[in-house]
Amino acid sequence: MTWTLHLGDCLEYLKTLPDGSVDAVVTSPPYAMQREYQYGGVEEADYPEWTKSWMNSIRRALSHKASVLINIREHVKDGQMSDYVHKTRMALREDGWIECDEVIWIKPDSPPLGDPNRPRRSWERVLWFSRTNRPTCNAKANGKKTDRIGFTANPSSKHFVNGFSDAFSSGIARHPDFVSIGTGQNDSLVMHPAKFPTDFAKWLICGWSDEGSTILDPFSGSGTTGIAAIRMGRNFIGCEISPEYHAIATRRLKEAEQADGLYSGAAQ
Repeated sequence: MTWTLHLGDCLEYLKTLPDGSVDAVVTSPPYAMQREYQYGGVEEADYPEWTKSWMNSIRRALSHKASVLINIREHVKDGQMSDYVHKTRMALREDGWIECDEVIWIKPDSPPLGDPNRPRRSWERVLWFSRTNRPTCNAKANGKKTDRIGFTANPSSKHFVNGFSDAFSSGIARHPDFVSIGTGQNDSLVMHPAKFPTDFAKWLICGWSDEGSTILDPFSGSGTTGIAAIRMGRNFIGCEISPEYHAIATRRLKEAEQADGLYSGAAQ
C-alpha cells in the first residue's frame, strides 16, 4: 500500500493521474468564501463552475464504479440559506454526473456558532456522485448485528402481513444514511479550521470502497482522509495547495505509516 501527497493546485495535478486509477474520492472542498482569511475561497456565483472544473479533472481517473463523496453544507446569509450548493448539485447533474444520494454527518457536540436565535447547526451533508448509477457501496460494511433481517415486501411469503413479511433472521443490517460522530474526536494538536474526525473519514471509506483500493482527496487539508485510508488498508492520493497544511498532513501521514508498518509513501 502507498500514499502520495502533492503540493499544488489540484486542477492541474489531477489531470496527470492514470486512467481508472482512483476507486473513490472522499473530500471536503473549501466552502464558498466561509474561511477566506484562512485559506482562500471561491465566490458563491463561481462555485458551480469551479466544482465542475475539478470534477472534470478527475473524471478520466475514476474507475468505472467509483464514487465521489463531497462533504459540504451551505451557510445562512442575511437570514436566508445560501443556494450555491443547490446550484452546484444541479450543475453537476447537467454535466453528466449521476447524483446517487446523500448521507448526513450528525455532529452531536458541534460548537454553538451562528445566529443565537436559530437552532445550533449540528449536521453536514455528504453529496454522493458517480459516473454510474451502480457504484461500489458496501452497505453492510458499517452495519450492526440485528435480529430483524428479512423485512421485505414479499406477498408470496406465508408471513406476509399488512404489506410486509415479518419472517426475520439474524445478521448484519445495512448501515443507515447517517452517522453520528462528534467533532471532539478531532486531533486537538492539528491547527486546521475545517478538519473532520478520522472516524468520519473511515466510515465513508469503509462504506464506499474495497480494501486495497485507491482513495483520492483533492483538498487534503491536514491529511485526515489519508490517515483513514491507511488505517483501512487503502492506497491514498492527496493534493493540498497550502504549504503549511501540506507540511502538517505529510507529518501526520508519516506518523500513521510508521504506526502501521505496512505502508510506504511520499510527499511531492
